[in-house]
Amino acid sequence: MLQLKCDDLMKKNLVNIISFLLVFIILGFCLFYYNSNNFVINLKKKREDYLIYLNSYIDKLEKITSPLDFKKKIDNEEFFKKTYKQKQYWELIK
Repeated sequence: MLQLKCDDLMKKNLVNIISFLLVFIILGFCLFYYNSNNFVINLKKKREDYLIYLNSYIDKLEKITSPLDFKKKIDNEEFFKKTYKQKQYWELIK
């Protein structure tokens, strides 16, 4: 019985030591990686690439040139269909 308690205690200590080491390694990795020049350079490059993507997406969008075009673009028919369906759904739940 004493042997079982000792074995359980050793297992718990071993698990605690391994957990402590894992947490320490992960924290060390985070501190050193996020403060490195490599991370900063990659971050700047990703931001620049995303801005290029956004600008190209904006250039592809159709421009509204007149009020008449604006009225043609706004089509609320689908929106009202959705709200009508939602109302029916809530009425059925009641």
